[in-house]
Amino acid sequence: MQKKILIFSEAFGSGHTKAAEALAQGIALQEPLVQTEIVEIGRKLHPITSDLILGSYKHIITSCPYLWQKIYQNLSKQKQATPYWLQLLIYQLFHRNIENVLEQIKPNLVICTHPFSSSSLSRLKKMGYPISLCTVITDFHAHTVWIQDEVDLYVVSSDEVGRQLIDSGIPNHRIAVTGIPIKSTFWTKNNKLQARKKLNLENMPTVIVSGGGLGLGGIKDLAHSLIKWKESIQFIICTGYNHSLRISLEHNKHFQHPHIRIIGFVDIIDKLLDAADLLITKPGGLTCFEALSKGVPMLIYQPIPGHEEYNCNHLVQHELAIRIHHRQEVDQWIENLLFFPDTFDQLYKNIEQFQKQMNPLAGAKAILDLLGIDV
Repeated sequence: MQKKILIFSEAFGSGHTKAAEALAQGIALQEPLVQTEIVEIGRKLHPITSDLILGSYKHIITSCPYLWQKIYQNLSKQKQATPYWLQLLIYQLFHRNIENVLEQIKPNLVICTHPFSSSSLSRLKKMGYPISLCTVITDFHAHTVWIQDEVDLYVVSSDEVGRQLIDSGIPNHRIAVTGIPIKSTFWTKNNKLQARKKLNLENMPTVIVSGGGLGLGGIKDLAHSLIKWKESIQFIICTGYNHSLRISLEHNKHFQHPHIRIIGFVDIIDKLLDAADLLITKPGGLTCFEALSKGVPMLIYQPIPGHEEYNCNHLVQHELAIRIHHRQEVDQWIENLLFFPDTFDQLYKNIEQFQKQMNPLAGAKAILDLLGIDV
């Protein structure tokens, strides 16, 4: 009988769903007979609530980032599974009637790429609902909301995350250290000159400025401070789903220049990374993994307090990215890119070593093993 895998994501940014799509692709490449379906489950079941919570989240992290940091840190202090009250709250807000979706599809396995859906399914499983559950942690840190005793398999980004789970009581045999799933278009770096030609870009030093799917990370101020380099550097400014930011930059005469490209959410980040010499970004887990796979150096700017701070710290500690605290530091690195490119040599070597450890199909293989499918 054909096996079915249901992948639950959430519409909080774009990384969780992109990871889900990458997993589905990896599973199809190794075992085409397995059927996969991806659902942004909170938005499907309760779209108004989901959008309201997302709006509140964006407001807090932009207007009161230290409040969000406090909330995140207080919950992170507990090295144990998600408390019952929090599971119940998540279920009531986002996932009431999730059982109906499970009954309709009848999957052999459910994969969650967001902690909220993992929490709600763990709650159901604890109450006796029979389901096999896999959770994919899309950051370099295992926050309390990720930790559920009922998860059969954790697919995690690094050994460090694996150790955090073990410290929280998850048995080692339920953890697979595979990296964050990324699509096959990110697995290799293509010729830079050809990539620029295909994108109608000039063949000159090229920098991507990205605020992730939500278009955050202070990129408006950063973009304005980089204007002075526009004769020497080609900029691609990615505003994600932040439509108001994209429109305001497009209508600003200072950004109407042949060396400045302003784009919203696009599905060609792999091609843009092929064309780029440097990425200035907030450290979403998936974005960072994609850049590392493409071998593009990263400057990390204004991480969201909480999970992105942990992502940033992990990358900086392993010398895989550089954190910049002030816009003036960006100018120094732009100067290095133009006049002292060997400044990046050690970073390139570290990224190359990291790439040698990557197996982009490892996550999909671990999931198929859980289903008893040998590949």
